[in-house]
Amino acid sequence: MARYPGYLTEEEQLKRRAKSSQDFKRRPAFRTVPDRILIVTEGSKTEPDYFRLLAAELGLTTAKIIIVGDGGSAPKSVVQETERILSRDSDFEKVYCVFDRDRHESYDQAIGMVRGLSERVAYRGKEIHPITSVPCFEFWYLLHVSDSRKPYENASSPADALIADLKRKRPFEEYSKGRCASFYSQISPMRQSAISRARAFLASARDEGSAEHHENPSTRVYLLVEALEGVARNGHS
Repeated sequence: MARYPGYLTEEEQLKRRAKSSQDFKRRPAFRTVPDRILIVTEGSKTEPDYFRLLAAELGLTTAKIIIVGDGGSAPKSVVQETERILSRDSDFEKVYCVFDRDRHESYDQAIGMVRGLSERVAYRGKEIHPITSVPCFEFWYLLHVSDSRKPYENASSPADALIADLKRKRPFEEYSKGRCASFYSQISPMRQSAISRARAFLASARDEGSAEHHENPSTRVYLLVEALEGVARNGHS
């Protein structure tokens, strides 16, 4: 995939984040400014329910973490909704557009739209990221209980195929969208394992030459989870 001016790969973002963390530690405490985060999701239940439960667990208030589950059923509509929100309220330091690959025709277009937003003069200084999952968000759940790298590509709906595998694992036997509260407390202690697996899978996929945001399977949800954990650690609630 072509590189866009000003766009950073995950590896470059992590290096910048590490440097920023070092710079932050050298700053006087009185200069600390709370982050305000916007999360716009494709799903109206699965993703927003998970992030609301995570924010509550981390002690993050709704004044700082705005979660919008009205992004629509197509990736590009998630970015369009993000743009509408920012046009009314641009006071966010970090912005995340959460959407799936599955069979969506507008997937690559949406990634380009996110990059376009981040390059606008009006939004300079903001972190605006596509948080993608291949084939779907539920792969993030699966990483809590499995280290399988089985690809999902030949089924009529790769997302449905993954969910079928997910339902073979505890505590997801009765999984359906909108039931995150029924299993969240059981998977929360496994979150760091899921983060490690997600990061390792992406690194392996890059080594194998997979195109960015097309690694199968993969999820960048861990980047958003780590960002929320970082806000909580810094006491920005």
